[in-house]
Amino acid sequence: MSRVLSTAREAPPTEAVLRQLRIPFVRRAALVRGTAEEEAFIIDIGLAGVFIESAKPLPVDEALEIRFAWPGSEVPFHARCRVAWWHPAGEPLSSKSLPPGAGLEFVEIPEVDRERLRALLVDYCRQEPSVRRFLRHWPEGERRDDPTSG
Repeated sequence: MSRVLSTAREAPPTEAVLRQLRIPFVRRAALVRGTAEEEAFIIDIGLAGVFIESAKPLPVDEALEIRFAWPGSEVPFHARCRVAWWHPAGEPLSSKSLPPGAGLEFVEIPEVDRERLRALLVDYCRQEPSVRRFLRHWPEGERRDDPTSG
């Protein structure tokens, strides 16, 4: 059986896997903080939020909006977020290596964007079945804020 056929027949990931999954998603984004807008780079994305690279610290619990181009669409993705955690330069993380930046938790996403995100994750899993081992978790110290923790 060909790899394409076996991949196509695989069941989609369970809801529990989708809720924990973080996939690479490197692209430019606009952060709107109050009346100011600044550029950031997204490193990875999941149903719960994104990790953005930023040398400038973001205060935990700060509310902001994020907008970025969506693959294959002229309509950008946008969501209201809160800074769930901050990772300073040079500080190790227990589960991964990341540049300085922030974990942004999605607090409000239009349904159309939530569905596009879900479809992206499912499609990624179908193309990369081993991705199920790429379950990134928020830092242990912030688990209370981690919407993916069980």
